[in-house]
Amino acid sequence: MAKETIGFVCDDPQTISAHFGRAPLVVAVTVEDGREIARDVRPRSEGGHHHHHDHHHDHDHDHSHEHDHGHHHGDHSPKFAELADCQVMIVRGIGSPALDHAQARGMAVYLVAQSSVDEALAAYLAGTLTSDARRVHHH
Repeated sequence: MAKETIGFVCDDPQTISAHFGRAPLVVAVTVEDGREIARDVRPRSEGGHHHHHDHHHDHDHDHSHEHDHGHHHGDHSPKFAELADCQVMIVRGIGSPALDHAQARGMAVYLVAQSSVDEALAAYLAGTLTSDARRVHHH
């Protein structure tokens, strides 16, 4: 099995989020030969409950749409910054535009029932993790 990085979109370092767009963290787990070799907790710079840095009231500028960061994949790119090196994304719920964006980037997306990173990782490594399309939020 090749080395790959799995991005868990999380509310905290152990809990997979039910809402991709609101989750404050990505837990990136690198696996090789069926076992975890590295785990990295990454605060999300865009999206999440805690980082609404474009809502200050500066009357000289309009800050509403300047977070492009050099990506050209539409509005969802900044939300994927911490997932750039991940081949797989695991989350409990996602909106259809973000799901389409992830799949267009070539990511495998699992919409899971598990809320624990460790449980979902174990199922993924065992080949038993399933994705439930009913967990897509249609916007």
